[in-house]
Amino acid sequence: MGGRIKVLILTVSAGEGHNSMSRAISNYLKDTYKDVEIKQVDLFKDGTMMAKKKQAGWMVNDGYFTLVKYFIKIANSQFERLKRRDVTKDAFTLRNTFIKPARPYVEEVINEFKPDAVFCAHTFAAIILSDLRKEGNKNALNARVVTVVSDFDVAPYTELLTEIDYIITPTDDFDEDLLRRGFDLSKRISLGIPIQAKFGLYIDQKEARRMLGIDENKDTVMLMSGGVGFGNTAKVVLNLNKCQHDFQIVCVCGRNEKLKKQLESLKERGKIKKYIKILGFANNVDVIMSASNVLIGKLGGLSTSEAFSKYLPVISYKKLPFQEYDNMLYLKKKNVCECITKNGKIYELVDMVLENKDKYYEHLDKIRRPNATKNIGDLLYSGKVSFQN
Repeated sequence: MGGRIKVLILTVSAGEGHNSMSRAISNYLKDTYKDVEIKQVDLFKDGTMMAKKKQAGWMVNDGYFTLVKYFIKIANSQFERLKRRDVTKDAFTLRNTFIKPARPYVEEVINEFKPDAVFCAHTFAAIILSDLRKEGNKNALNARVVTVVSDFDVAPYTELLTEIDYIITPTDDFDEDLLRRGFDLSKRISLGIPIQAKFGLYIDQKEARRMLGIDENKDTVMLMSGGVGFGNTAKVVLNLNKCQHDFQIVCVCGRNEKLKKQLESLKERGKIKKYIKILGFANNVDVIMSASNVLIGKLGGLSTSEAFSKYLPVISYKKLPFQEYDNMLYLKKKNVCECITKNGKIYELVDMVLENKDKYYEHLDKIRRPNATKNIGDLLYSGKVSFQN
């Protein structure tokens, strides 16, 4: 293959998941292929799009977090309404608010960079590429265009991107929905959701616990406090006092300093009966997952894919935004997730998972895709479809 292979990565900062997927693909390509040139673009942060319509970027970034934190019921009801929309009709509001202002910039990048492949980490980007292809844009037609279903459910407006080459799904269970949206199923490949390479690497559980400075022989429960702060983490930790199983806790508070101080105070006052290691922002989440037997946290497509790669069943809150709620419904049916209801007893769920962890591992084997990043990266680079689970 002569010359450099140019790969354009288009992302959107709606939460961190899309950017994280993009970095995972970019890093894999750079580390694996010496003749690859990568250009990464955030539709709502880069170039003329933001200069022309800053409110669109705000709505997708800060607006997203405001909605799901303070108006989750309203946000979720509107999301359900979008899911029920007539897929045969165009989406004028979406196009005028988000697609139209971003499109000139994307078209300019496509025409100047002339990519061999385009990875669309968000539906908006894939819609623009699909539109450019419909209109005969030569550079868009010449590139391999790949997008990914980044949750365990097909997002609204996916019907607007049927002209792309490949749509990557997390499992094989979405054909009916894709057909309803007008997709040729030959474009669907079940490769999974791309994650950072370190989450696909095996680390011995005891070794991971030694790396964290915790008991290498004791079951471990991992808690992750999401950036938006769903669920009362301190209340969850205190609830775990009632568990019959003997285990230790590793709690990742992220940048939530208030939570970290609250837990440290509870620990100092002897209110937490289990051994607990309290962390702030952690760049070794892969090690913590390797050390753990169950994760209590949110259900984003990316975070669950990371957990599943490490053979971690997930216990999540029922109060979840948008597609995370749909993720919960799907993953519960697959027996890899349990749900904390409003009046639920969290300690009973943890005891149940730890008592039956081998069964959860069997179910996880059917859904985990630890090599998703490699498989998608190879597809972008060569155009060849391969599968390595």
